Amino acid sequence: MIRVISTAIAALLLTLPTIGLGQQSSDEMAEGRAMVQAGREELIRSELRFTDQESAAFWPIYERYQAASSAIGDRYAALLTEYIDRYHSGDLSDEYAIRLLDEYFGIKQEMLDVQTKFSPKFMEVLPALKVAQFFQLENKIRAEIDSQLAIAIPLIDPT
Repeated sequence: MIRVISTAIAALLLTLPTIGLGQQSSDEMAEGRAMVQAGREELIRSELRFTDQESAAFWPIYERYQAASSAIGDRYAALLTEYIDRYHSGDLSDEYAIRLLDEYFGIKQEMLDVQTKFSPKFMEVLPALKVAQFFQLENKIRAEIDSQLAIAIPLIDPT
């Protein structure tokens, strides 16, 4: 199942270098993100093997968790889009780098805050081992996304 998500992520990111150039529409980006989300939900279903009671309690909380996570993902996508656009136009500066790092670290912290906030909510309806497994799956998916981004996004050349 991680392979399905990896394929969706790769397809989404193949055109990442052109996002800032206006060659990939926001509809295409939304479609790619929806594919990743569908794969994520299928992976959760198959790996966690919920009972009917657990499933009924988990998914409403997950929807709220995903809405909060998605809003952060939107900020991250906008940050990446701006960076790629500025990279291609040669508009990188020390001032921009400071703002880029501040925003990046803020996004990472905000995601950690969301996970910390929702962990007890998930533990109210699932055994702790399933909650831990859920966050392991989330971390694996995020690691795959980060790995693909590391390949697709050009490094800043400080010279």
